[in-house]
Amino acid sequence: MRLKVISFNKGEMRTLLAIGLFSCVGLVAGAFAFSAAPEPVDSSKIYGVFYQAKLDPTSGQANATVTLDQPRQLVRSIEFLMPPERYLNIGPSEQIEIEGDRVTWQPPKKGGSLHYDFVIGHKRDNGVDDARITDSWALFKLDHLFPRANARVVKGATSSASLGLIAPEEWAIETPYGRAATQVLEIIDPYRNFDRPRGWLLAGKLGVRRDRVGERIINVANPLGTDARANDVLAFVRWTLPSLIEVFPKFPPRLLIVSGPADMWRGGLSGYASLYLHNDRPLISGNRTSAVLHELVHVASRLHAREGADWIVEGIAEYYSLNLLFRSGGISERRYDEAFEQLTQWSEEAECVATDRSQGEQTAFAAVLMRALDAEIRASTRDESSLDTLVQALVEANTPITNAAFRAAATKMTGEPVKALAGCP
Repeated sequence: MRLKVISFNKGEMRTLLAIGLFSCVGLVAGAFAFSAAPEPVDSSKIYGVFYQAKLDPTSGQANATVTLDQPRQLVRSIEFLMPPERYLNIGPSEQIEIEGDRVTWQPPKKGGSLHYDFVIGHKRDNGVDDARITDSWALFKLDHLFPRANARVVKGATSSASLGLIAPEEWAIETPYGRAATQVLEIIDPYRNFDRPRGWLLAGKLGVRRDRVGERIINVANPLGTDARANDVLAFVRWTLPSLIEVFPKFPPRLLIVSGPADMWRGGLSGYASLYLHNDRPLISGNRTSAVLHELVHVASRLHAREGADWIVEGIAEYYSLNLLFRSGGISERRYDEAFEQLTQWSEEAECVATDRSQGEQTAFAAVLMRALDAEIRASTRDESSLDTLVQALVEANTPITNAAFRAAATKMTGEPVKALAGCP
């Protein structure tokens, strides 16, 4: 992903729209240059998508627009997942069909705009906020502002996308794509044809710490007045990121870490090239695991599960949260071994079962299993391969992980049934 910015006047909405559409067309070549195996681009099959939103603290909403610009009818329809409790006033009514949570937009032949209001605040099942807007800041995911979509397009057609955000005067806006206040940002996703903005966003009166680790830009941001540990987090990431990149060389070129006040959700949540981390979460827990590293592995790997395979994804993240701390010199070999002994004791009642949401003891059990799998792969291949090799292959495949596919990939590497996975689905 590369970043190109174009200045705009906050108060001139029409100018912003025009700039966004212009940038969609002008940035096409860059979008395809990022691909590992670029193919010739037919310019007649490029359509522009401009995402625009204005944050409104008074209403607690974002006034959003998705504008499509196409030389001919390349995009036949776009289906969005838009639960009615968060997406209001969707229109124009003559171009959309609404069925439950699904909104199907049929844009005009030359393009058009879909408008809606997005409710920013959101509570988790336990009633605690994981998204919020106040009169001085806003914290939420771009994935939700511009929801998941399936586009029905002409074969070979692809998008060139950009993002423009407007906030109250004197607010900064931090995104995984860079600073968004007074700028239009290029949105490139080499793994999708229909690009859309993703990852965490923090806007408002902010404290931000910035640094570089090699070619990577690291930003740690929090609302002013919150009890942030930005320097501690930045130092921890600088220390461990080189080891993480050895395993996941396609780690994003930019990383944004955000936090909010103490009464928000007390955990960590990964997003595209970004993560949310509550300020009370320790950088290294008492059992030596690290919520920061766990979420960074999710950011780096982009692995996602299907059909009860979440224990694999979470087990990989938890294993590497310890393994990378050891590799980087953060803990000794003795303390590393003790950490896995504690995880083994904690998860002794757990079983290897299919699950769509692995947590607690099952994730600890999966982390221990991943260590055993690593040892078995090393023994079978005389150290020519390891769990790193297997995980890198999964990342490169860029397909949802299933229990059967994971077992098959491990068996192919060892050349025989894998003992570590005996009894697993």
